[in-house]
Amino acid sequence: MSDNNTPGPGPETSPVTVASVRRVHLSEDWLATGVGLALVGLGLLGLIPEGLVP
Repeated sequence: MSDNNTPGPGPETSPVTVASVRRVHLSEDWLATGVGLALVGLGLLGLIPEGLVP
């Protein structure tokens, strides 16, 4: 007579794992690296005015 119908986490709520958090941070790091390299490239090509480049 024990009825185990306790609601568990549904498909819409997934537990946060270390791997998923690291994956997000890795993506942010690579995005920042890409933006930085793009800015360096634009500066080297002379597309950014000299007043903006220190």
